[in-house]
Amino acid sequence: MSAPTPDRTVADAIDRVLEAEHAAALAILAAEAAAQSAIDAARETRRRILETARRRVMRLHESAQARVAGQLERLETAASAETLDASGLRAVAAAVLGAVAERLTTDESA
Repeated sequence: MSAPTPDRTVADAIDRVLEAEHAAALAILAAEAAAQSAIDAARETRRRILETARRRVMRLHESAQARVAGQLERLETAASAETLDASGLRAVAAAVLGAVAERLTTDESA
């Protein structure tokens, strides 16, 4: 068996470098694909969280609106049933506002 020539040794070295570069390029492509998948999954999760939050806010808004309407209806009924003086009206208004504030700041899902 003869000893490898310098040209053959250089060619083998160049081939090994090219193979390593090719393997590195494939690894980079795989890492980019994995990163893109993770980003897409995170975006989907963010979208679902935002949609859930929007639905929850809408339900809370509708519920609060219904409560306010009910309180106003009760106030109108009470006002037509009896005439209140200014201090009586302030007391009723304060009670209504307190009830609405409590309901708006209380988490119903808990």
